[in-house]
Amino acid sequence: MGGVSVDSGGKGGKKSVDSQVNMVPMIDLLICCIAFLLMTAVWVQTGAVQATQPRGAPAPDSPPNPEQQDQLKIQISPTGLQVGVNAADMRQIGRTPQRFTELKTLLEARRQANQQNREVWLQPDGAVDYSEIISVMDTVYEVYGSAARGEVTIRFL
Repeated sequence: MGGVSVDSGGKGGKKSVDSQVNMVPMIDLLICCIAFLLMTAVWVQTGAVQATQPRGAPAPDSPPNPEQQDQLKIQISPTGLQVGVNAADMRQIGRTPQRFTELKTLLEARRQANQQNREVWLQPDGAVDYSEIISVMDTVYEVYGSAARGEVTIRFL
């Protein structure tokens, strides 16, 4: 099947060599490559993060927007989270294993207090791991709903 057949054609003439290439390993490799390509294409699509960056600071002489005064802010630092609307309202959540459960409870209470506000501002510290930021975003999406359906907007400070 995959070897060489040598035919002795009689009276000491030239011998014909018939070789065949085994195609099964090449087909196996091709199928593995296609499967890997399909799996990575699916995960790239589902792993997309939607985030909007602020376009710029408002003009200094413009009056403060009342809606912006009531925006929920989440500060993410290596020591924990701070959640609130203004400096007096900020609640500290330490780096405990239950921090995302506490964050979810605070966000649900905030959502019940202000139903029409669907904008959350995140302020991550430079020393925070990206996984921590993504976990906070996942918790916000869990409470407020999906950004793809327009239920919540996450902005970064």
